[in-house]
Amino acid sequence: MRHRPSVAVVWALAAGLAVSALVASNMGFLVWRTLEGPGPNSPTGTNTLALPYQRIPGLNNASDLMTDIGLANVGNVQRFLEATTGLQVYTGRKASGPDYPLAAGECYFVRMNATANYLIGGSSAPGLALSLDPPGPGNPSGTNFIVLPYHRTAATASQLMADIGFANVVNVQRFLAPTTGLQVYTGRKASGPDFALSPTECYFVRMSAFVAYVPSHY
Repeated sequence: MRHRPSVAVVWALAAGLAVSALVASNMGFLVWRTLEGPGPNSPTGTNTLALPYQRIPGLNNASDLMTDIGLANVGNVQRFLEATTGLQVYTGRKASGPDYPLAAGECYFVRMNATANYLIGGSSAPGLALSLDPPGPGNPSGTNFIVLPYHRTAATASQLMADIGFANVVNVQRFLAPTTGLQVYTGRKASGPDFALSPTECYFVRMSAFVAYVPSHY
């Protein structure tokens, strides 16, 4: 991991709070995330990573993220492309696809070569609206891959659907690293079980109508 003097700024935002797995106020936080390399917990070494809406200075694009985690530990960073439901891959190596900027509220897959503990620091922007798109020319499936603020009040998939507006949401899906599959919750009859949301992970939300979603927060 590269030297990060700006972490002191994050500590200032979270001032006065005790250190724990998640140090948070309504503004800033620090949290450790274990990014799993290939092994029993993640055969492919693929993880989702929820970055804060307001990141530490200098963490602006996929290459910065790889450097911050530790380039030798990271195989690639991938972002979801709504228009194709495919992935844009950046490896930081020769013949890689182009680097791309990190965007608030957008989730990324990080494929690891080795397990690493990554310190995530930043702050939420409580008023930021996430554009959740239904099926249309720019998003044929109506699937959105989103990061929720660390200070959200929705703690489960069902609560997230209710917060967005149940009638507008087809399902919420989470990535399962051990199988590289997806767990789907629809909230309807015969749905799979509800599941808890994790602060450092992110979720696919499939929509039936457009919502400019401002997550409820504390």
